[in-house]
Amino acid sequence: MAAMSENRVLGANNKLVWTLPLDWENFHKITAGKPCMMGRTSYESEDMISSEKLKVVITSRTIDNVPDNVRVVHNIEDAMELLSGYEEYFILGGGKIFEQTLSKANYMYLTIVHHHFEGDTFFPEINWEEWALVKSVRHEPDERHAYPFSLNEYQRLVNFN
Repeated sequence: MAAMSENRVLGANNKLVWTLPLDWENFHKITAGKPCMMGRTSYESEDMISSEKLKVVITSRTIDNVPDNVRVVHNIEDAMELLSGYEEYFILGGGKIFEQTLSKANYMYLTIVHHHFEGDTFFPEINWEEWALVKSVRHEPDERHAYPFSLNEYQRLVNFN
């Protein structure tokens, strides 16, 4: 699950570069009660959502004082093994984690912000021939949203690893 701009920007300085309340509402609705995995910088971001669901954080560093619902692992394989008992879990970034896991995903919730932003973290290139658009809901700018965006869902068309 991710939100990216048309030029694949995820954020800058470990922060989102847009504010889209409807996207956050959609995020909460879809991920409610489901476990997730993320990298350390995403976990430490001020944008990270605080919740009671299981969070698996991938890092080579030590993280002190983690809540009971957080597990720290040192690689993608350990994170996936820890989450293997769950029917569904979400990968929440950042860019390096998305790069390492996109080939393993079979479903993708991807918000596209219809604007080009400057940033330092990017979503990986997607081979769109491997994905089918299942659902897309476009939102135009309004008093709460400075940019148009689409809440998209994709299903992988080919087998994944």
